[in-house]
Amino acid sequence: MKIGIVSDTHRNTKYLCDVVDWLMQKQKIVMLYHLGDDYDDVNCLADKYLEIVQVPGIYDERYKNNSLPHKIIENVLDLRIMLVHSFEADVTSDDKMKVDIILHGHTHHYDIKLEDGLLCINPGHLKGPKDKNLPPTFGMIDIQDKSLIVKIFGLDFKVVSSMELFRAENRLFKA
Repeated sequence: MKIGIVSDTHRNTKYLCDVVDWLMQKQKIVMLYHLGDDYDDVNCLADKYLEIVQVPGIYDERYKNNSLPHKIIENVLDLRIMLVHSFEADVTSDDKMKVDIILHGHTHHYDIKLEDGLLCINPGHLKGPKDKNLPPTFGMIDIQDKSLIVKIFGLDFKVVSSMELFRAENRLFKA
């Protein structure tokens, strides 16, 4: 199962639509995770027939007043995946024990880390040509029965970072 991961679109719906079109056509994603800033950006994808799961960013009024959940846990092929906007603001020690993967944004810096069996992925940003001196990036996770592959892409649709993992004994390990 292939899932697209985006964060920090900041009203740049052109980049978002371009990325989602490519992910759907070339990668055949079945779902999109949007990790906040800006929550309503996904409205431009209404005609895409794509399941979208999302959390708001910390500056969203619905985040501030708790009318939208700050974190969501999805179960995908027996992997527990947590979506949050800010790792620092939203993830507790208890959360780290409950899930296999944490998807987060906020920093605009892409990252893939595996520590003690917990996979943490930040897909970067789609805000503009450069933000915080970094080009825009987005991610995809391909989950299979015994393995998974995480890729971070630039807007040229070339891989800028990746990690292959295998699943054993209810944990993730680098391949």
